[in-house]
Amino acid sequence: MFVTQLSQLHTVCAKEALARGFGRADLVRSVGETWFVDPRYGRGSYWFYLMDRDTIVVSMDITYERAVEAVIKTTPYLGFGLYEHAMPMYCSPECAGSNCKLIGHDWDGGPYISSFEPDKRLSSASITIAPEAIHRYADALHCDEKELRRAIEQLTTSDGAPGLPSALRGLDITYPAASVADAYYHAKVIECFAILASSVPVRDTAADAVRISDRDCVECICSYIDSNLSSDLSTKTLCDIVHVSEGKMISAFRNVQGDTPQSYIRARRLEHGRRLLLDESRKISEIAKSAGYRNQGAFTDAFKRAYGTTPCAYRKRLRIE
Repeated sequence: MFVTQLSQLHTVCAKEALARGFGRADLVRSVGETWFVDPRYGRGSYWFYLMDRDTIVVSMDITYERAVEAVIKTTPYLGFGLYEHAMPMYCSPECAGSNCKLIGHDWDGGPYISSFEPDKRLSSASITIAPEAIHRYADALHCDEKELRRAIEQLTTSDGAPGLPSALRGLDITYPAASVADAYYHAKVIECFAILASSVPVRDTAADAVRISDRDCVECICSYIDSNLSSDLSTKTLCDIVHVSEGKMISAFRNVQGDTPQSYIRARRLEHGRRLLLDESRKISEIAKSAGYRNQGAFTDAFKRAYGTTPCAYRKRLRIE
């Protein structure tokens, strides 16, 4: 998955890059794979290291001089990381325009689009695991698997976890010797998961019980939204589904997601529409309807506000790439 993406993003493995006269030997790590951006497209490096066949640590610092985009088919994964400089706007619709730096992912798999604008520095240090690996990390830390997973999912909309940015930054700035590199990265991953586990609050008060109720309510709403994007998703409809008042539902959604239900719906509909644009056999008017927009014009307006281009232009750009 990573190699496919890197090839599409005009990066070259370190051995080939150095042979062709670009890249820096001092940035090539003793373990894992280091790749350098082709100087015709930009500058910077990308590194990843596969551990235990289910955990990957990643560090990148790149700047493109022209717009670059890659579309790859991914497997399900969990991940979290520190995203700096211009990176947050590329991570999720919820983070666009915010100062969010710690971001968690729970990805179901499928087509994934990486879009990079010119002259914006993108830097990150992150950890990605196969979904089944969460059980091993939870056991190692003697914590609840569901709570650890939830801590990852909520990083994007929470205040983060104290100490986690520094721990993740170690993946970026430390270049351990080959003899200790594997031990270092295993210890660093455990450290990051331990900080996440420590950030999970102990739920033993009436207020905690309310938060549990909020979470169950919002999970029900989100599940319904994700399965019915083309249907009526008015606030009243959602309230009727979970049998709560409008004020209660919006409050619960803000507590859990950090945003309103309608903001979540807009983000999910746009992402659904953007994925459907990959299938050129589908008309844009059909995609608009499937994504829950009343007509193609409404979809186009919303798409342009979110992504800076029209669905038609976006599809043409994918075809060229």
